[in-house]
Amino acid sequence: MTDLRHHYVEVNRIRLHYVEAGEGPAVILCHGFPELWYSWRHQLPALAQAGYRAIALDMRGHGESDAPANIEDYDVCRTVGDVIGLMDELGIGRAAFVGHDAGTSTAYTAALMRPDRVRGVMGLSVPYIPREPLSILESFDGAVPPGFYMVYFQEPGRAEQDLERDVTESLRRIVYANSGENPHTPFLMTVPEGGTLIDGLPAPEGAIGFLSDADLDVYATAYSRSGFRGGLNGYRVFHRNWELTAPWHAAALPVPCGYIGGTADTVLHFPGFRAAAEAMGTATFLDGAGHWIQAERPDEVNTALLSFLQSLPS
Repeated sequence: MTDLRHHYVEVNRIRLHYVEAGEGPAVILCHGFPELWYSWRHQLPALAQAGYRAIALDMRGHGESDAPANIEDYDVCRTVGDVIGLMDELGIGRAAFVGHDAGTSTAYTAALMRPDRVRGVMGLSVPYIPREPLSILESFDGAVPPGFYMVYFQEPGRAEQDLERDVTESLRRIVYANSGENPHTPFLMTVPEGGTLIDGLPAPEGAIGFLSDADLDVYATAYSRSGFRGGLNGYRVFHRNWELTAPWHAAALPVPCGYIGGTADTVLHFPGFRAAAEAMGTATFLDGAGHWIQAERPDEVNTALLSFLQSLPS
């Protein structure tokens, strides 16, 4: 990759790290967990070459961005405030948003809360689902297997100890288990009784095709430094996010929207998620792709993303 510009900015009383490439209309890229700005390594140059100013953040709690101490510091009002504050600091009036995994929460909610600042929003892996009568954690009660990973993540410290025991191996197993390379897809991450999440995940026999050792080392180095607490806190505010977004109950997205997902992604097999994805304005489904779709199928993702961006009104 060439012409990647690393910067830091103070917004909402924290320091954010972001990487940008290119000039033109702004596209803000919000990653998920356990990820970094680096998860957009294939999209940054493609967007720049197509005439866009691509901006990929280390979301709060990740990478070189600050990781506040309190769980509530990770709610969606804070993360939306981060991206709007970043736009203000950079003099960007309006931008297109792209979110992957947990980053879609920030992207979709930014569109709901500040449609004046969002030209359009595209979600990868996780479709937009309007706020429902129950929070996602409440809806899980009795509906998911014991040890379901999102429930396992709720207790502070427990998952951190598990994932930080061997950071490189944890990342390698999480990535492989949720990828299209795992022959047992869709794979539902659960903690075996009396075990740990990581011990219950399959390990690849060789290299992961879309994640080189050098790529893995970028993630492992970052998470060895920061730990996993910041990213896990993003799961611990699910119910809080539901409470905070009450004014937007059942609201449709007020801006053009699109979706890209892989048919082997477990998320797309959650009840109602496929239908929600199909209901978005532009939906692309890539056969055999898993959860890390922008790395597994970068060319196809870039083509669909650029087509969506080109369709947006100026």
